[in-house]
Amino acid sequence: MDSKYYKKMSLAVFSIVMMFCHCQQKLQNKINNSSEKIDRKRSTQSAIEKISYIAHVNAQSPYELYLDDILIDFYYGNNISNTTELNPYLLGNGKHILKIRFLPREDSPDKMVQPKDIIFNETARWHIYFSKIVPDKNASLGYSNEIDYAKSELKLQAPKEKVPFWEQVWEVDVKDLPYQVKGWSESEDLKKIDKDVLQKEVVEYFSNLKDLLNNGKIDEFLQLCKKEDKELDIVTYTTPKDSKIDYQNNKEKMLKLCPGNMQPFDNYEMKIYGNGRLVTLLISNGKYRNWTALISKTPKGRVTSWGVILHKPTGSKTFEIIRK
Repeated sequence: MDSKYYKKMSLAVFSIVMMFCHCQQKLQNKINNSSEKIDRKRSTQSAIEKISYIAHVNAQSPYELYLDDILIDFYYGNNISNTTELNPYLLGNGKHILKIRFLPREDSPDKMVQPKDIIFNETARWHIYFSKIVPDKNASLGYSNEIDYAKSELKLQAPKEKVPFWEQVWEVDVKDLPYQVKGWSESEDLKKIDKDVLQKEVVEYFSNLKDLLNNGKIDEFLQLCKKEDKELDIVTYTTPKDSKIDYQNNKEKMLKLCPGNMQPFDNYEMKIYGNGRLVTLLISNGKYRNWTALISKTPKGRVTSWGVILHKPTGSKTFEIIRK
């Protein structure tokens, strides 16, 4: 099972530190992410203006994490400590909405979320942190600044009784990003389009992408990602040199995994995100729940989901890939 198509910032050391900070919680190691995203190396340029925001979750229950109405992370097992980089979904500074949705534990007999699944007691409770870091791959922890964990914690509350799921929402203030990107901020509101018409357009676009990958036309596929890649280079502080290396590495990986191996679309669901500005096709249930429906499977059984999130620029008649 592969990691996500666009690999989030490598913060493994940070996650380990966080787990030790909460050693009273019996957390399992993070499993492999469910879909593979294109690798992006961090540049060696000065870290003076390199600011990244992260969310760190310690959870006993399965969960989904959303930023500004975009599903950015999920885990459907029990017990996890995981860090997610937020920059790919932050278009700039300002107020942003972070939401976590807790789901019933795998071993729940009635498929309900119990209060103790969120807070077992005062010394064994689950946490979510929103933090700012200055990434530095030469630093021992992967970042050069100190983190005030007390101020970074977003307070969780347990439900008063068992519920089918449990959500909490926070408004977080992002102040120090050195960039502003357009992204989907001026894109069409897809909720205004008839759902059946929209789904037909999205499926057709995904089908074209699948055909390109299945036929080994990787350069054509990557050309469709050009705008998205340019923005991600900005928000992840990737140098032009590293971007070229990433392109070649990803091309080689896709040539190895995709031609002749793309799977038919089935068991998918159209999902609209970003307050109506983004759309994608996701696997609706089962082992690969919420993986992007653009999936390859090699003869040896290696399964990879190639993440694609679409938007439609204002006035455009067609979609563009804006994130993965």
